[in-house]
Amino acid sequence: MGKDSNKFKSKAQVSMEYLVIFAIAFAMTLPLILIYVTQTGNIQADVTQVQIYKTASKIGDYADQVYYMGEPSQRTLTINFPDGINAVTLSGNLIVFNVTTVDLTYEVVKETAANVTGEIKNFEGQHIITFKAESNHVNITDN
Repeated sequence: MGKDSNKFKSKAQVSMEYLVIFAIAFAMTLPLILIYVTQTGNIQADVTQVQIYKTASKIGDYADQVYYMGEPSQRTLTINFPDGINAVTLSGNLIVFNVTTVDLTYEVVKETAANVTGEIKNFEGQHIITFKAESNHVNITDN
């Protein structure tokens, strides 16, 4: 009986040591997972911000080009909008993107030489935007 009892204690001790090792490994892995999730969200927000700045710049450049070419010039731009755009406002000589990311809401503003009017929809994905020079402004429409 003493021999069998020692075998049982030995197996129990090994099992307990494995549990302790597993618990330590899990405790060390958990912070790494949390850091990964946080950094992934931050990187995605940065990528979205850069995409929106580039999009606003391109739309502003097209509006300026059509304005300088004068009436009745017209151009079409095909561009992809990232996720997170709440609204796009055309007001006076400003194009304003209202954006929400994981942790903040902000506006991206692009100033143009021309007064801009029209409407740009805010859905994620491909947009076909038409710029048309009119008497004293550029009409922008999202088809």
